[in-house]
Amino acid sequence: MKYSIYLACVLLTGCVVGPNYQRPDLAAQLPKQYQRIEDGPSNQQVEILPDRWWLTFNDSAINQLVDAALLRNLDLASADANIRQARAQLGIIDSASQPQLNANGDISHDQFSKNSELMANIPFPNPRTMFNDYKAGFDASWEIDLFGHTARSIEAAKARLNSIEQQREGVALRVAAEVTRNVIDYRAWQLRSKNAEAIFVDSQHLLDLMQLQQKAGLLSDSDVTEAQTALHNAAAAIPPLQAATLASMMAITVLIDQPQEQVATILQANADIPAVPAHIDSIGLPSDLLLRRPDLRIAERELAAATADIGVAKAEQYPQLTLLASGGLDSITPGKLTNLASRYWNIGPQLSIPLFTGGRLAAQVNSREAARDAALSNYRQAVLSAFSDTEIALIRYQREQQRLTQIKQAFASQHRQLEFAEQRYQLGETNFSYVLQTRQQLAQTNELQLASQQALAENLTALFKSLGGGFNEKPAQ
Repeated sequence: MKYSIYLACVLLTGCVVGPNYQRPDLAAQLPKQYQRIEDGPSNQQVEILPDRWWLTFNDSAINQLVDAALLRNLDLASADANIRQARAQLGIIDSASQPQLNANGDISHDQFSKNSELMANIPFPNPRTMFNDYKAGFDASWEIDLFGHTARSIEAAKARLNSIEQQREGVALRVAAEVTRNVIDYRAWQLRSKNAEAIFVDSQHLLDLMQLQQKAGLLSDSDVTEAQTALHNAAAAIPPLQAATLASMMAITVLIDQPQEQVATILQANADIPAVPAHIDSIGLPSDLLLRRPDLRIAERELAAATADIGVAKAEQYPQLTLLASGGLDSITPGKLTNLASRYWNIGPQLSIPLFTGGRLAAQVNSREAARDAALSNYRQAVLSAFSDTEIALIRYQREQQRLTQIKQAFASQHRQLEFAEQRYQLGETNFSYVLQTRQQLAQTNELQLASQQALAENLTALFKSLGGGFNEKPAQ
């Protein structure tokens, strides 16, 4: 008796063929910590960056626009639809593990051939060859998953669903980073455009003074020509900055699916470039990337799906057992359809054994194994690329911090030089042309400072993105 129970359990549960997936331990191929330069962010702590990393900039426009993008962005809407599709596909595959039951019924008008074998075997003359047939019944089937074909298919579908969910996280990370970067760029281009206009105005004033000095015989033609060239260069610098300002705003309107007027109101004209924090206490460890970055989680889930696909292919090399049953009522007289004599039924197993397929099933297994090997290589490459991206973003951020420090010192020195020039002019020790030239030099240094502030904020955004900011918190409503 106990052997019968054991056999029944084996038939119902079966055995799952194919390799069981285990996540590769790729943390060992990563360094234990990031490179660090003096006064750079610490990476010794295990604690990692906050999920809503854009709050680090402490900028209300960034916060509002990122939240709007996470609610309204069309790429995210498409990603949500892909998740629903993958969940439905998982439901379709999972249904194969359940018994299937269908009801049917039909009415037909039949005419048999008098010369058919059926009519020839009737032992009386002039049999009836035309009649109506009434049927009502059901068909049932249940494929016993003896070797895990359905189980591995479900395993692969779940892994692919996880992958698509992580793709959605990747889109959210990209959208948040693009909104943040475009707000930074909009502010920077606007301020740099205003600074370029100031340089142009001073260049025009300087040229006017030099032309007066030329008429008085105090300057040569070459000096005036040089000033004219500087004026044209100053004028030429303005249009690209204005175009870049508009391009950043238009990019934001696309990202949040809102009209330009509403975006302009949120951005606030002539606001400062978002400031970066003085210190970042921790950026985590390189091994944290395996859990934080969506692209790495996608690659890992694709590897899991490819591994399960091998089991699906291997299971097709084994017999398939299906339990079949059907029954119902069949009568040529409507009034007798519900009589006991109208009943029919059949029940029994159906066994399918692949004997010869011309090598198709073996080739299918080889194909799935090759796909698994490719997925593993892709995962390992993604891990190395992710670390490289993060390391480069960190170094760029740290180096730009150093550069901005030097530019700020140069700007402070240049500002003191302008104050000295204005004092000397008021005392009559120099002419106003010298003041204008010093003011131009200060504006040019300010251009370097604004560009460095822009690059630093962009580099910090790139660093947050490369670290794989999470989205466990919902955007503000």
